[in-house]
Amino acid sequence: MIIQSHYRAKGSSSFRAWFSHPLWSMIAAFGCYFCVYGYRKPFTAGLYEEQHWLGIPWKSILISSQIAGYMLSKCGGIFFVSSISWEKRIRAILWSVLIAEIALLGFGYAPKPWSLVFLFINGLPLGMIFGYIQGFLEGKKNTELFIASLGASFILADGVSKSVGKILLNAGITENWMPFVAGLLFTLPFLFFVWMLQQIPKPSATDIAHRSERIPMSAQDRLHLIKSLGPGILGICLLYLFSSLLRGIRSDFAPEVWDYLGIQGTASMYTQTEIWVTVAILIINGSLVWVKNNAHAFYISLGIILIGFFLLICCGFWGQTYLSSFWLVVLLGLGIYLPYLTITTSVFERMIAISKHRANMGFLMYIVDSTGYLGYNILLLCSAILFPNWNLVTIFFDWVNLLGFAGIIIGILSILYFLKKLS
Repeated sequence: MIIQSHYRAKGSSSFRAWFSHPLWSMIAAFGCYFCVYGYRKPFTAGLYEEQHWLGIPWKSILISSQIAGYMLSKCGGIFFVSSISWEKRIRAILWSVLIAEIALLGFGYAPKPWSLVFLFINGLPLGMIFGYIQGFLEGKKNTELFIASLGASFILADGVSKSVGKILLNAGITENWMPFVAGLLFTLPFLFFVWMLQQIPKPSATDIAHRSERIPMSAQDRLHLIKSLGPGILGICLLYLFSSLLRGIRSDFAPEVWDYLGIQGTASMYTQTEIWVTVAILIINGSLVWVKNNAHAFYISLGIILIGFFLLICCGFWGQTYLSSFWLVVLLGLGIYLPYLTITTSVFERMIAISKHRANMGFLMYIVDSTGYLGYNILLLCSAILFPNWNLVTIFFDWVNLLGFAGIIIGILSILYFLKKLS
């Protein structure tokens, strides 16, 4: 009995060592959210050609419907994700994906236009999963590395999920049933990565000393944080909004973007471009974990955001002249995701650590996320209803310079604000 107890204790200790290793958290977060995209994005691989409802392109309606649900989820997440306890997150993730897949089943069965209701329902639970996963990763000495991995997952998954959708369409599965079938393909790996996520330990005493404790927030905590740092948070919201608008068009209308550039998009092409962006983002944002001083890391991350917007300006002015279509799409993706994911991985993480507020990243992330999705949905609705002659792909290339310059101006103003407020 003593020997058995000894081996059980030794085995348990060995497993705990694995669960505490940074690579475990990176793989768990990356894999889990990668699979979640299999329930959200494959339908955008369809072109839905010559399909309209009330004179509006059917694909725009479907995307708007899902994003409306996703946006409402983000708004609710401002309060719900920031207040959920550690122990309830896994159950919330599982229920969210189950509801999303059942909604895709309804999307397959329902005739047009009722099928759009099921895409709305599909978006509702999925919008909170990023925050649930992020809660397992924040407030640790390797948080940037963990969340860079989490963020990199949806860059790559965005391309892979469309590739899966394209493959299923080429195999003869209809545009209505393809999203449900794609979700089934992701189910087993999703469950495995959720199990991995469940094993991640809470922040240690050392983590708390370096990054401050992350606790569920009360209404008073949320109000105090907004009153203290409101203008700076507003500036970050705008930076996130600009990158969200460009990211949304590049992601949801990828086949149309390739057509605009004169290239017939293939199933593998969506994945190939995103691999380059994923690797670059993972290296750049993950490297911030080596910057131990929270203030230095915070301002470096704001500088990375400025570099992203500068890259967009360069692509806007010279990209179509001097770059191949493939590398133009890659560098545009990098310019978009540098601000988008640096805010996600480092800006709020280090801001909380510097300010010592009773706060967590879920609250701040869902403020900017809901702003981004609201803005993108307004853009889609305006292009479909108020300005039917708008071409979103043309707008994308027209706005790259405009939003690039606006991002640099607001980024500089935000840095000046935080230098004064947090010094």
